[in-house]
Amino acid sequence: MVSLKVERKTDPALEAADREMERLEKLRPPRLHLGQSGGGMCNRRQYYGWLWAHDRDIPAKGLRAIRDGINNEDIVAADIARTPGLTLLTRDPDTGRQFEVLDAGGHIAGHMDGVILGHPAAPKTPHVWECKVVNERKFKKFQSCKQMYGDKFALKNWDHVYWVQAQLYMLHGGYKRHWITVATAGARDWDATRTELDRDEAEYYAQRMVEMVECVDELPGRISDNPTAFDCKWCDARSICHEGAPVKRNCRTCRFSKPIEGPQWYCERHDKNLTAAEQMSGCDLLELRNALS
Repeated sequence: MVSLKVERKTDPALEAADREMERLEKLRPPRLHLGQSGGGMCNRRQYYGWLWAHDRDIPAKGLRAIRDGINNEDIVAADIARTPGLTLLTRDPDTGRQFEVLDAGGHIAGHMDGVILGHPAAPKTPHVWECKVVNERKFKKFQSCKQMYGDKFALKNWDHVYWVQAQLYMLHGGYKRHWITVATAGARDWDATRTELDRDEAEYYAQRMVEMVECVDELPGRISDNPTAFDCKWCDARSICHEGAPVKRNCRTCRFSKPIEGPQWYCERHDKNLTAAEQMSGCDLLELRNALS
């Protein structure tokens, strides 16, 4: 019996929808601040992203995963909010907006998913709340870490970046406890763990980020000098960092601009504060920072 190899074809309508999703993503304005959610990532990767040194290329499948995570966070929040005796705040009562924690004059920012009051394990202690939606494999790993390391150290051993995010949010928000809920796609299964503030570690990562702002003309160290290392292989900045590709030209990569309180960016050559639109477009007199040239 002869087996026929059938060529797998992509539906043209779905293919067109994917390309449109990716096109619209490229038109979205870049994030203005250095995100505390990435405080545990490679320093240089954070630096390049904050200076808009490269395009943010996310395939449609990844964009749908991000959208799925956002949508499922709302489902998880609604389920938690129905818990008797527990209060979940997803908006800061003082501002009506998402809880925000800032550093370095506002250039470093984090946005917490919420605050938990009345958690049964520590009803008198407010907790930072974060929700992560992950695939089945990562969810099972989370449960294994809970079983192996216990509540206190589960998050640190499961996902270092999420753990640093938790530490920074607690430090800058003035909290001592963090509660993360981890759900599968569709929020069909979930689990959670509580983490304590490790002030020394939190201050270390906070200072590491502050130094990027205060020493904007210095190229931070990278996580590995090996371009095939796991963290480097999938990094958007890989071609710049390891292969010498040119950086994007804008005011943030220009040596005449610097971050100042506000948060603002100031151009020394034109003696003015720069709007976000001006930062993105740059000018004819732009010269790259020594660290990037």
